[in-house]
Amino acid sequence: MEAVKPITRFEDAPEYQEFLARRQEMNRVTNNRDPYFIRHDSALTDTSLVDGVRKLNFASYNYVGMSGRKEVSEAAKAAIDQYGTSASGSRLLAGEKTIYRQLEREIADWKRSDDALVLVSGHATNVTFVGNFCGEGDLIVYDSLSHNSVWQGCQLSRATCRPFPHNDIAALDRILSTRREKFGKVLIIAEGAYSMDGDVGDIPGLVRIKQKYGCFLMVDEAHSSCVLGPTGGGVDEYFDLQPGDVDIHMGTLSKGLGACGGYLAGSQAIIDYLRYMLPGFAFSVGISPPLAAAVRKAIELLRNEPEIMDRLHHNIHFFCAEARKRNLNICLAGESAIIPVLIGDDLDAYVLSNAMRDRNVCVPPAVFPAVPRGEARLRFNVISEHTDEEILTALDTLVECAKENGIALPAGT
Repeated sequence: MEAVKPITRFEDAPEYQEFLARRQEMNRVTNNRDPYFIRHDSALTDTSLVDGVRKLNFASYNYVGMSGRKEVSEAAKAAIDQYGTSASGSRLLAGEKTIYRQLEREIADWKRSDDALVLVSGHATNVTFVGNFCGEGDLIVYDSLSHNSVWQGCQLSRATCRPFPHNDIAALDRILSTRREKFGKVLIIAEGAYSMDGDVGDIPGLVRIKQKYGCFLMVDEAHSSCVLGPTGGGVDEYFDLQPGDVDIHMGTLSKGLGACGGYLAGSQAIIDYLRYMLPGFAFSVGISPPLAAAVRKAIELLRNEPEIMDRLHHNIHFFCAEARKRNLNICLAGESAIIPVLIGDDLDAYVLSNAMRDRNVCVPPAVFPAVPRGEARLRFNVISEHTDEEILTALDTLVECAKENGIALPAGT
C-alpha cells in the first residue's frame, strides 16, 4: 500500500489549491474586483446603499419588503424592551419565552399544520432535521437540486440516501417501487421553489407518491413561503393542499419574513418529539426575541394585506415577460421570485455582475459548483417593492453591459 503524504499546511491541501486557482482566474478577468461580499449599508428593499451610492437592488431575499418595514421594526424594538436581545439559553432549560410559542402557533396556522418549532438558522434546521429524522434502516430520497443543507443532513444521517432526477415524479415512483419494502421510514425531500432555476416543485405529484408508498414528505419552503399563494403561505395555498399532505414544512425566517432563523411545521406528534429530541433545537439557544416579534408581525401583515403579495406576483410576471421580450434565457422561472438569466461562462458572469454594479444595478452571479459548469447565471431576486421602471432599467442595463463587454447572452427558449 502506497504511503500517504501528510498534509501539514492547509495551503498544500488539494481543495485549497483548487480554490486558489479559481480565485486567481476570477481576479484576472475582474481586475481584482470580487463580485461577492458587496457591502449593502441599508435595508435591502428595491434599492440599497453601496459605497455611499443608492443602487437598484436585485440581490436580496427580502421578497415582500418586511426587513426595513416600519411596523416590523417597531415590533422588534418593543420585544427588546420586554425580553432583551437574547434567549440566553436553550429554550428547553431556561430560554423559553411566551413570544416564541405565540410565533409557533402563528406559523402552524399559516402552514396548515398542528404545530411548529422555531430554530436559530435555516441551514441548520435542514441539517439537524434531515440528519436525525431517519436513521439506520431508513431511506431518504431527495430531489437532485435540493439545497446544500439537505445534502449535509443526508451525510449526517445513518440512513440510506439517494437523489432522484429533478422534479421527475415517474423516476421517484420507479425508485420506490423496488425499494420501499426494504426500509422502515422513507423520507421524500423536495423544495417548494428552487433557488437556481426558479421553478416550482411538483408537490401534488409528490403527495400522490407519498400516499401510494406510505412515506413521509418534507418540503423545503425557503423560497416558496412569502412567494407562492395569496398570503404567501407557500405550496399549501398555491396547490390548495390538505392538512397532512406535507408531513414537514421547513422554512426560513431570514428571507421573506425579514428576520433570521428557521422553522419546522407538522403534525403534533412530530413537533412534540422534535421539541425534546432534535439536537439542533434542544442543544441550541433560542432565537433572538426581537427576531421572533418581527416574524410574527410580518406574518400578520401578509395575512391581512393581500396587496403585498399582489405586488410581488405582478413584478414576477412583469419581469419574466420583459425578459422574454429581450430574448433572455430565464431557465425554468415563471412563478418564483428568483429569476435567473443564463450567462454561460463563469467568468462572463463575474464581469457582467461588476459591470451592472458600476451602472447602479446590483445582481449577484451564480457559478459552479452552485450550478453546473457552463451554466453560470445572474440571479435576479424580484421583491414586492420594485417598480416596473426599475425592472425595465435592470433588464436594459444587462443587455447593454453584455454588448459593451462583447458577451453573447444565450437566447431564450
